[in-house]
Amino acid sequence: MQLWTDYEGVTIDGAFPLLKLLLPEGRSAFFATAGPKSESKLMRLIECHFDEKEILARWRCVEALNHPNFVKFERYGQVELDGGPVVYAIFEKVDANLAEVLVQGHLAVKDVVQLASSLVAALDMLHIHGFIHEHIEPRNIFAVGDVVKLRSDCIREAPEGEEGRTAKQRDVRDLAIVLLQALTLRQSFEGVPDSAVPQPFGEIIRNGLDGTWGLENIRATIEGQFGSKPRTTPKLVQTARATSAVIEQRGPSAAARPSMRPESQLSLPLLDDERKVEFAGATTRKYTWDEGQSFSLRWRWLGAVGIVAVLLLLSTWVLAHGHRAAQAVAAVSQPAAQSAKRISSSSAPKPVAAASPSVSLLTSASSRANWRVITFTYNRKTDAEKKVSSLTRSHPDLQPAVFAPSGHAPYLVSIGGLMDRDAAYALARKSRSLGLPHDTYAQNYSH
Repeated sequence: MQLWTDYEGVTIDGAFPLLKLLLPEGRSAFFATAGPKSESKLMRLIECHFDEKEILARWRCVEALNHPNFVKFERYGQVELDGGPVVYAIFEKVDANLAEVLVQGHLAVKDVVQLASSLVAALDMLHIHGFIHEHIEPRNIFAVGDVVKLRSDCIREAPEGEEGRTAKQRDVRDLAIVLLQALTLRQSFEGVPDSAVPQPFGEIIRNGLDGTWGLENIRATIEGQFGSKPRTTPKLVQTARATSAVIEQRGPSAAARPSMRPESQLSLPLLDDERKVEFAGATTRKYTWDEGQSFSLRWRWLGAVGIVAVLLLLSTWVLAHGHRAAQAVAAVSQPAAQSAKRISSSSAPKPVAAASPSVSLLTSASSRANWRVITFTYNRKTDAEKKVSSLTRSHPDLQPAVFAPSGHAPYLVSIGGLMDRDAAYALARKSRSLGLPHDTYAQNYSH
């Protein structure tokens, strides 16, 4: 394949023109595109390395679950670019991103209740069906009308047994961190006074962080104090509708016109330097709990809608790879329930340094040692060799090497050599904690 910028102007699946490259991430990229009515859309493209069926199978799983607290796919499929397979996904329009909302200040308790209830419901559905999320953080949490939704394209299956249970608990830990951020804008309790975290959230967060509580404990505590239904935000819905009406009066979205700047319609949350600096500054404030001074979720997300008229789903997304997604689709699809195989209840761990076990970077090959960990992808072999040279100087123990599964481009930079599946996942987690790309993934190259 060429560079992602070379595909601007290309139409995908006969319907979606790639108007502007918004964010390239290795073998994945995000583009501004336009729908049938010239409305702004966000598209993700992923260059496939023999795993297109697995990626599409995961997305079918999300679609089959049909949970209200997941961002919906409007369309997805497979096409060819330069003779190579590429999968794409187009997402429903979202109104705001929690990371941008928190730049303005912490949330009110009633809105943290809605946030917690929605995320618990979404994660519970994933865990029941044998999946985990791995990317629970503010930039992956969105408002769609009055509904809190979680990013949906990065779920994955995982190893069985204790490792899977540990991975699910990491999702719970990440949820606890998000709730702490929503209340204090901090990711740890260090320096945060007790008054900044009202009950029952102090108990929820502490028990979630140390692994004492699971989703059931959190749900029971929230329902016991606030009732079974999270409070909605009707004013946010009214504002979103009003914003849509204004856009309709002004005519087709500017992002649909090649002469306009689609990036102004499709902002990238927390990607530009100014927003990073502003967010970093916000986390240095002193916090005491005062309902009168807190920012409610509806007003905060309303503010984000005002700043960004059409904010679409985007972040530095990561889609790691497993190999049993096709079986998972059969398990969650009701029409095929009788013949479907049982979905594994296991989960793959997320890279959290404090919770991840120590793993060896040198794993001996076994009868299943056909797995590799891929960190970078290049069209030219010389570029891949330069990256290997750089990695060798900074991380010689990772054993970086150039790997071309087809004998020609794409040229992949792998680390750790050949290993079995569990060792590959462990190394991928370890490498991300060392600062390697977040889209580092493990892949079986035995066929």
